[in-house]
Amino acid sequence: MGRGLWAGLVLLGACVPASYDRDLVTQLDREILALKERNKVVSGKLENCDVDGNPGPIYAELVQVFSGTDVRVSKHGMRTVVVIPADRLFGRLGSQLREEAIMVPDMLATALQLHDDKHVWVIAHTDDEELSGSSRRRYGSLWGLSMAQATGFMVSLVELGVAERRFTIAGRGGQEPVAETDTPEGRASNRRLVVVIGPPDDFE
Repeated sequence: MGRGLWAGLVLLGACVPASYDRDLVTQLDREILALKERNKVVSGKLENCDVDGNPGPIYAELVQVFSGTDVRVSKHGMRTVVVIPADRLFGRLGSQLREEAIMVPDMLATALQLHDDKHVWVIAHTDDEELSGSSRRRYGSLWGLSMAQATGFMVSLVELGVAERRFTIAGRGGQEPVAETDTPEGRASNRRLVVVIGPPDDFE
């Protein structure tokens, strides 16, 4: 660049009013704030594995399949979570899958077979009312009942073609309520079976 051009630029810089500098700084500050906000949005989507706003395939499929039913499908990070009322599957104190409930594992098994890279956690929850009589003799405790329910549901999926090696099962008894424990409605909500579908890593 020639000496004359440099001199012209220096002279031009000297003639720029101070208000222009302030306006430029203000504009840049606004742009930085906008970029920070955009970064928060993108980071949130990355955390939920949802950069483009579209859910993962198995999540979208299950939302559609169970639309209009009492089965709830949600997403937690890279995992799809399916919550099924236990009474719908087993009845009040049973672990044998009811014949009229076979549609639920059937549809779930179909989706799982289409996405065979996913691990499946089956976690059963009861209410907090202690067992008595034949139920106590059969299961021993609420934990025993919840383990039997988780096992029964897993077996139904295996019988429908999902590989047994893909499963981890757990029974939580009445230790993790999601609703009031002193009303029939609350206790019914607490009796649930949760199926978590996601990458085959450790599950907290």
